[in-house]
Amino acid sequence: MSRILITVLNWGMGHASRTLPIIEGALDLGWEVDVASKGDALVWLKNRLKDKSGVTFFDKPGAVITYSHQFTMLKIVAQTPQLLLSIYAERKWTAKHVKSRSITKIFSDNCLGTYDVNVPSVLMTHLLRFPVPWMLSTMAQWMLRRFTRHFSEVWVPDLPPGKTSISGPLTSKTIHPKTKFIGILSRLENPSKDLTQTSTTPYPLVGIISGPEPHRTTMENALRTWMQNRPEKGLIFAGKPGGSFRKDGDILTLYDPSDEEISKAIYTAQILICRSGYTTLLDLVALKKQAILIPTPGQMEQEVLSTFWTEKFGFASCTQEDLKNHMIPEMSGGFPQELFSKPPNKTAMNELAAWLKN
Repeated sequence: MSRILITVLNWGMGHASRTLPIIEGALDLGWEVDVASKGDALVWLKNRLKDKSGVTFFDKPGAVITYSHQFTMLKIVAQTPQLLLSIYAERKWTAKHVKSRSITKIFSDNCLGTYDVNVPSVLMTHLLRFPVPWMLSTMAQWMLRRFTRHFSEVWVPDLPPGKTSISGPLTSKTIHPKTKFIGILSRLENPSKDLTQTSTTPYPLVGIISGPEPHRTTMENALRTWMQNRPEKGLIFAGKPGGSFRKDGDILTLYDPSDEEISKAIYTAQILICRSGYTTLLDLVALKKQAILIPTPGQMEQEVLSTFWTEKFGFASCTQEDLKNHMIPEMSGGFPQELFSKPPNKTAMNELAAWLKN
C-alpha cells in the first residue's frame, strides 16, 4: 500500500486545522498516512484523528518561534538563523523518514525542509509574498523562491487572483512555475438544517482566539472582560488542545471545542470576534459569516489581511488595544456570490485525488 508523509507547521493551530481535510482525504483514498508535526498542532491532530485507521504520528524537528508584547516583527526577524537551522534539520529528518517508511509522496503545509529529491512533493502555503518591511522584501522573496524550488508543486488554499481572492497581496507574486489555487479549504461545515431554522441564539457573543503567546492570553482576557460588561451571554473558544472549560457568570470558555460546537456558535453568533489569521478567514468563507477582525499585534501577515478584507469585503476590524479598551466596531461586510461557485474543499479534494493517482 502507498504511504504519504504529511507535515504540518506548528505555529498556532491554523496549519493543523486546514490540513485536516487533506489528511482525511488521503485516508479516504486508501493511502497510509504519516503525520508529522510537534507541540500543540500534533496533539490537536492526534485528538481529531484518534478514531481513524491507517494514520501514524511522528514528532519532527521544527523551530519554536517566540513572540513578545511589543516589537513582534523584530523578534521574529531575530530568530531567522534558528528558522534556517530548523529547515536543515527537517531535511535530514525527512531523508531518513522517507527511506525507513517507504514514503512515495510528501505533502507539506509550510514546512520548507520536508522534501526529498526522489519523491513527488507539494508545498501548501498562502504566502507567495512575505509581508515584511520593505528593506527586507527582496531578500525574503529570494529565500522563499530558493526553498520552494525543491518541491514539485505549490498549492494555495484560495481562488485565483481576482475578484474572489481572499489572500490578496499575499499571493501577488510568483514563486514556483507549477502553482495551483485549490479553492477554499476548511474543516468546518455549515450546521444542520434544523439549527438554521431555530430562532434561539444560545450565545450572542462569540470570540475565537488563535495564535501564539503572549497575545493569545491577552486576547482571551480582553474578550472576557468585554463580554462581562455586556448583558448578553458570551462564548470564547480559547484554542488550547487538551484543556477543558471555565465559567465566569454568563461567559463560557471552551479550551478544546469540537468542530460542531465551533460551527454552531459561529453560525448563530450575533457578534463574532476573531483574529485575521488565514485559516480563520478560510473558515469564515466556508460558513459565509461576518466577523470583526483583530490582527495579532506585530504580525504583518494578519495586519495585511485585516486591511485587505476591510477594503475588499467591508469587514470591520480593530486593534487588540481597542479590544482591551472596549472600543469594538459594529460588524459589517460580506462576500461576493462568485466566491461560493464551488463548495469548500471540492477543488482541493479533486486535486489531491489526481495527484495521488499519478
